[in-house]
Amino acid sequence: MNIETDLWVEKYRPKKLDECVLPERYKKDFGRIIEKNDLPNLLFSGPPGGGKTTLARILCSKHGVMMNREDNVLVANGSAKKTRGIGFVDDVVEKFLKHPPAGNDLYKVVFIDEADKLTTDGYDSFRGVIEKYQTGYGRFIWTCNYISRIPEPVQSRFTPYIFQQISKEFVFDYCKTILLSEKIEHNDKDISFIVSNLYPDVRKIVNILRKCSYDGTLQVDEEAVKTNEKRIIASVTEIISYIEKNQESKIGRVINAIIEILAVQDVEYRGMYTELFFHKRIPAPAKIIINKYSNSHQGALIPHQHFMAMIFDMSKALGDYKRAMIKK
Repeated sequence: MNIETDLWVEKYRPKKLDECVLPERYKKDFGRIIEKNDLPNLLFSGPPGGGKTTLARILCSKHGVMMNREDNVLVANGSAKKTRGIGFVDDVVEKFLKHPPAGNDLYKVVFIDEADKLTTDGYDSFRGVIEKYQTGYGRFIWTCNYISRIPEPVQSRFTPYIFQQISKEFVFDYCKTILLSEKIEHNDKDISFIVSNLYPDVRKIVNILRKCSYDGTLQVDEEAVKTNEKRIIASVTEIISYIEKNQESKIGRVINAIIEILAVQDVEYRGMYTELFFHKRIPAPAKIIINKYSNSHQGALIPHQHFMAMIFDMSKALGDYKRAMIKK
């Protein structure tokens, strides 16, 4: 299988800067970086679906500033256990940077995706490595959802850029373009259903498009498209609605439904915390609780109990807030 042509998510991933959806100022900045081959340390932050990883990959390719990616770019996921701590920095990153770039490249790039998941020791070790190599050929590109989790002394060694989620309208048009290019018969209602249920995860949306395209036709299994994560998020917003309407007696049923999903299904907690935090339907007092539990989730002994504790605390906070507003 040729991944570049058989997997739509790779086939239609932007390969050049002008294919990316970015603010005009950002395009000018990154255009100058590529034109002058003058790469600073870069820190891309923002919610999923904004193109952070895609842009980092472009900069680390022949369409950016790197001709010999295989030898001169080190890619790691900051949330993986083996790459989060000091051992990875000392044993892998330092070893990678000790030797100058191969070929005609000016840089060796350390690209860390989800860099806000590193440990405290990992950040401390990276500070010294960045300081040591950035005056020469060492460069660092990090992406993260929560820039606040990265210590300020580390942040100060990067040029920061904040990314916003790509709009649903753009994702819809993007999906339609793919289906037309692949000559897949479809209707707009099915595309909207997929986008609504899986947004902002563009990778998952495109993978589902391909999975549901049978014999040249888009055939959507609605139950297959609805993820457990979306069901839980919908349930959380339902709980909030009941609290706002003074219908707390209905909350127990919804909570039991969430517990049933968590008891038998593996879910992607990180994405749920992120989507709940940025969800327009979630009030500010609830977002404070969500942020607190998101920050401590990595160390939770039993993840589903940790998540349910968040829901109970969030419900209590909203009830207390509503009563305080009534007294005023």
